Amino acid sequence: MPDILNPRRRRLVHFGSIYFAQGAILSYFLTFNILYLRQHGFAAEEIGIFQAMLVLPFLMKMLFAVLSDRYSLFGLGHRYPYIILGLILQCLALLILPALPLPQDIYLFFLVALCGALGMAMYDTSTDGLAVETTPPQDRALLQGVMVGARAAGILCALLLGSYLVEDFGWRVLFVLIASMSLPALFLTLLFWGRGTTRAGTAFSWSAFAVLRRHDVMLLATMGLIYALALDAVLAYLSYHDDAGTLSDLGVVSGLVAISMIGRIAGALTSSRLSEQLGYRRSMRLAIFLSALACLALSLAAGTLVLASACLLFGFAYGYYTSVYSAAAMLSSDPRIAASMFAVFMIFLNMGVALGQAVGGLVTQAIGFQGLALLMAAVSLINLELVRRVRA
Repeated sequence: MPDILNPRRRRLVHFGSIYFAQGAILSYFLTFNILYLRQHGFAAEEIGIFQAMLVLPFLMKMLFAVLSDRYSLFGLGHRYPYIILGLILQCLALLILPALPLPQDIYLFFLVALCGALGMAMYDTSTDGLAVETTPPQDRALLQGVMVGARAAGILCALLLGSYLVEDFGWRVLFVLIASMSLPALFLTLLFWGRGTTRAGTAFSWSAFAVLRRHDVMLLATMGLIYALALDAVLAYLSYHDDAGTLSDLGVVSGLVAISMIGRIAGALTSSRLSEQLGYRRSMRLAIFLSALACLALSLAAGTLVLASACLLFGFAYGYYTSVYSAAAMLSSDPRIAASMFAVFMIFLNMGVALGQAVGGLVTQAIGFQGLALLMAAVSLINLELVRRVRA
């Protein structure tokens, strides 16, 4: 018990549990929800519209961030009450969804799923604000490594366990599993509520938003857009790889995703150790080179083993890059608007993801996946010039 009461260890365990819960629900929204709707007879275009609508809460993250920065929820606090409410919304939505008959209750199904996504967006932004406020600068790289790694671990566990449970016990058990993966975060948030979360000297100020006009802040945000565009464009269209014949088997797909997530966990944890030693500027340069190398590796068509190795490297680069970028964003965030400013960096990341999805499809259609991977390797190197200009 004394170990977990150590503020540093408590912080890592707590934030790790929250991001583990986030990874679990992301695995549902990004993978299982598509399969669930397909099984109930929905066409691909209908599922696409459904999935696109679920992105709405992520576009509202800035609203949740400002609410968390500005208003104490029910007078109980700026961070913990929002985190608790978000986790409860997420759990309840997952438990209600399998009880709704499809296709007749599709609109109610969508509203409940949207509530779950809103809950995730709510606790995500509040957690980011809490992390900026309570984490000493020397621990931020480690914290981001743990958070990024925990999210990948949540995706990995939900994917592997969920696939097994659906096959042997049906869909309802999957929803219970993913909901239960939020319980450790909810328990720890209630347990640690109020410890080390004073906001002395960091009162909310609208004038603090002027910091967003700073040259280095906009450069860092642009870097996030570029790296997300490059890596997510490649990731989204991996099934168009020349070795796509091997990807037709669901077991092989799950295996490649699992390998990528293992690489992502390793990359995040490695970044947390190296960033403090190398400094953020040099660590970010390393992340840029790793991402370009990973894209080049995925441009090769030399069989399943090479593809699996490339997926491991790609996951490692993705985890490393996300961790070091998020830590740099924390350092650049003004404590007076901690959640709001960090949300701005994440909005640029989400814009990059959306652009990657759109641009990746067009490029793949025109010159194939291998051409896409080579192009995105070059695009990712643009950040070498931007990182030179950023104070990090």
